[in-house]
Amino acid sequence: MEDTNLQKPCFVSTTQGFSVSYKNKLLYSKYNPSKLILQTIAGLQIQPGTIFLCNSPALLYGLQELLEKLPPQCLLVGCEFDKELHDFTSQILKQKEYRNIIQNENFCFPSLQEVYNLPVIFNQSNYVFSDGKVFNSAGYYRRVISLDFSAGTSFYQDLYNQLQKACQSSLMTFWANRVTLTKFGRKYSSHFLQNLKNYCTSTPIENYFYSVEKPIIVFGAGESIDKGIAEIKTDRKNYFILCTDTSLTSLLEAGIEPEGVFVEEAQQVISKAFIGTKNYNYQIFAGLSSLPQLAHNFGTERISYFATEYTNANFIDKLKNEDLLPPENNPFGSVGLTTVYYALKFRKDESVPVFLYGLDFSYSAGKTHGKGTMAHKTRVNSTTRLNPVQNYGAAFNNTTFHISDKQNKTFYTTQILSNYANLFNSLFTSTNNLFDSGDSGIKLNLPFAKPSVNTNKRDRVNCNSSETAYNGDRVNHISPTKASQIQAYLSDEAEALSLLRDILSGVKKLSPEEAEKQITELCLHREYLYLHFPDGWKFSSELSFLKRIRSEIDYFLKILK
Repeated sequence: MEDTNLQKPCFVSTTQGFSVSYKNKLLYSKYNPSKLILQTIAGLQIQPGTIFLCNSPALLYGLQELLEKLPPQCLLVGCEFDKELHDFTSQILKQKEYRNIIQNENFCFPSLQEVYNLPVIFNQSNYVFSDGKVFNSAGYYRRVISLDFSAGTSFYQDLYNQLQKACQSSLMTFWANRVTLTKFGRKYSSHFLQNLKNYCTSTPIENYFYSVEKPIIVFGAGESIDKGIAEIKTDRKNYFILCTDTSLTSLLEAGIEPEGVFVEEAQQVISKAFIGTKNYNYQIFAGLSSLPQLAHNFGTERISYFATEYTNANFIDKLKNEDLLPPENNPFGSVGLTTVYYALKFRKDESVPVFLYGLDFSYSAGKTHGKGTMAHKTRVNSTTRLNPVQNYGAAFNNTTFHISDKQNKTFYTTQILSNYANLFNSLFTSTNNLFDSGDSGIKLNLPFAKPSVNTNKRDRVNCNSSETAYNGDRVNHISPTKASQIQAYLSDEAEALSLLRDILSGVKKLSPEEAEKQITELCLHREYLYLHFPDGWKFSSELSFLKRIRSEIDYFLKILK
């Protein structure tokens, strides 16, 4: 019997054209192969900004008709998960009669691996596909529609369905990020540049990497922080403790000073978490886009920076390529996830256990955070007869839904918190010696264990040792060469902005052609000037756009100088 898995796609002649036979299946009608897809395309009402996933295009029926019908800013992406069919269609696209399709800028036929990676590609800028076509930016598109061009989709139907959902989610993520950048992008960029200055005299976070031998405890601000504090209070000296900014006050009020506090918040409100804590000795681990006043209040030696790429931008790429940034992490969105990420980097090796409290990603009715946390204290301070300390509004509104927590109690969460929990599971589920020790909240895909000083020899952790938990040196700054390069970068940026200001203001006289060329070149490598504009996902040479850029130059010049 013939092994259908080894069968190649082949042409089958019909009364009105060719069909394809593959794995004992006709991929088109044996009577009129192109009729169904042409009817589907004829009935489409297409909106601008649409990406069509043209699933299993096989003989390319309907592609030319769809291209001719496209309004502005649309894209056709030929998607084929089956390798034999992918090779089959690739060969057809090389034929002269399909030159109009393959050369059309609105059509691309990605490689097999690129098809799997489309959701990631749709969040990149200026991505060049294997066929030479360029995906400029998700900013041109608003929706993703999936069209089955042949019955070849039946071999991988679930994958095609998942692809459409993932690609649509990718576009939604892009636009959600755009909303965030419109609201906070100017603040992120200004803090980024200010903290880049501070980075020159800060304590490198790399000093802490692979240095901690004690068991590590990470505290978030969820309700299970209360349990964690109670369980380790008597033997606190046996642990290396890291916490999020919002949980700091809760620990300090319990008499527990952490070794380190992580902060990513860019807004002034987070400064409340550090009021009255200047005389403590903890280290602050701060994102480059976090509040720069922390360095002024505590001194740069108390700060260790890490970089979170808050946007895809040429100016960030330049700094990365020249190795002028601190260690980088993906934008997790949650400072709790960031703290766990670096806690795993701090431990000497995988035998050092890491225990988690307060990473609940949910809350009970009336109580959103642990006792003494910044949110809890803020609520207490605003309590009146009409505004009780219990915050029931956070649980009972149209943005929340209830879950059963680790003890089968009713807890409440939001889509954002639930997404953080899902991201946590995708990042850390298979991590060795990482334990969820909290007693409430969303159940994470981690084993449960309480912190204990009675570790086995195989853990290679001597909790009763007199050695310090951290073996680094706080005053070991970044190299003078790197600091000099950062200062040179900031100086060059100031000169470039001064030149751009003079061109836009007419102080520097250039021909219209040369002025446009220099303005474009200067702006394309300094997206911080406009990424916070509502339409700032791309540079525009329109007069209104340039006027807004001109108004931003003085603000950023003050920072750079």
